[in-house]
Amino acid sequence: MIEKNQDSVESKESVSTLDLKAERVSTGSMAFDAILGGGIPTSAITDIYGAAGTGKTQFAYQCALMVSLGRSGEDKVRVVYVDCTGSFRPERIAEMAEKREPSREGVSILESISSIRVRSVSEQQDTNERILSGTEFSNCKLIIVDDVTRNFVSEYGMKESELISRQHKLAMYTRKLAYLAISKNTAVLLTNSVRSRMALGEGETTGNIISQFALFRIHFRKVDNMRSAEIVQPLVRNRGCKFEIESRGIVP
Repeated sequence: MIEKNQDSVESKESVSTLDLKAERVSTGSMAFDAILGGGIPTSAITDIYGAAGTGKTQFAYQCALMVSLGRSGEDKVRVVYVDCTGSFRPERIAEMAEKREPSREGVSILESISSIRVRSVSEQQDTNERILSGTEFSNCKLIIVDDVTRNFVSEYGMKESELISRQHKLAMYTRKLAYLAISKNTAVLLTNSVRSRMALGEGETTGNIISQFALFRIHFRKVDNMRSAEIVQPLVRNRGCKFEIESRGIVP
């Protein structure tokens, strides 16, 4: 962990060291693997955020597929997909699999993905404990939470006391996810929506809470028919890429 009182040079060196040592989970996209140094790092949180239709969920599906394609031996659950919006579509993952690996059956690939539908903050919190203690998740290499802040925003109002409580609970929830990532040597991928900050542009819903626990934060955008992604945390040399979404998934 990088101490906040280190100067910027030391912080960059610490990030680079962690980045090089981390095991990677391929995204299935050459462009994304390139800017991420090989893929999503394990033992860390990767946070992607953007407006609706920018490709966040498709990216999550593709990462789930790539982990499932790499399963071996007696591996059972390789991916846990925490669905906070009721939008999980296994048929889309099966379609990607059919296009990418025609010789593999989409149904068998889906067997290693466990979808957990959560309808409240308490259910979302309980899922962390379930993943941590459940023996069926012992071989899990990827945890996806889509959309991580939806329940928090839905359950809390705009009064100052409610906002303070919401931010505190979200921080504790994300902190536990960071612990899960490290203790199980798994990659954690979060998707999040955005809100307008007027002249400052788009920002993550609920502000900078998640940024305190994430290693990578990636901003997805769509302008006309062009989609792009930019790494906003940490500072890296190759920060962005452009991509398209086809039947086989995200390309290039």
